[in-house]
Amino acid sequence: MATTLIGVDPSTPQTSLPQLAFPWVIFDMDGTLVDTFQLNRRSFNYAVRKFLKRTLTTEEALGITGGTLEEQLTNYMPVSGVPGAIQRHYAHYARHFDGTRVFPGVRGLLFTLHAKGVELAVCTGADGRIAEYTLARSGLSKFFTTVVTADDVSKPKPDPEGLRIVMERIGADSDQTAYVGDHPNDIGASRSAGVKTAGARWGSKHKGELQALKPDFLFNHPSEALTLSGFRTSISTSPRLYARV
Repeated sequence: MATTLIGVDPSTPQTSLPQLAFPWVIFDMDGTLVDTFQLNRRSFNYAVRKFLKRTLTTEEALGITGGTLEEQLTNYMPVSGVPGAIQRHYAHYARHFDGTRVFPGVRGLLFTLHAKGVELAVCTGADGRIAEYTLARSGLSKFFTTVVTADDVSKPKPDPEGLRIVMERIGADSDQTAYVGDHPNDIGASRSAGVKTAGARWGSKHKGELQALKPDFLFNHPSEALTLSGFRTSISTSPRLYARV
């Protein structure tokens, strides 16, 4: 029995069927998929308190970006103390992960994009162990074909190295790929990699900065990012599309 696509004229040549505008969508993890900021801050504080003798403020925690966990910890303690601090960080993170939430709407977004045939991947500044644990405990691992972490790159975002590694692994074309992230560095990495920029304001601690950077897409809620599952003809006339702000 022949299979007919609903809503498509069977006489239409296959080459003229609608094609996804973005067959590949890459996501940041922390602050985009999962609300891990407070957990990360508390775990980092737990790891460094033996040497720092105080608690990092929210503003200080926001400034900890880029590099591996080992590299971040060396800014707060002697190198000899780093291995033990890494283990303390991991232990605290796992012990207190319960209650960490996937942002509302993210599961539905990933499910819909995946169901429509969009290939999904993750490019995160978290280290490999934390990223694997977070995605697994959150039940999100199943949606992604590859995950690139801080352990896989020599230069953190906004350098595009991580995104380029992802695209090489999944065979993505940059002009048909979008990267969704909550941090200004995500926008910088996207532009340097030549992919479409998508700001995730729903979990961002930098909403004003994201908007000022004028990304190609700016989403207040994950449901708005379903735009990325559209077909080329439906959104190609609006190369810079902004959600409600």
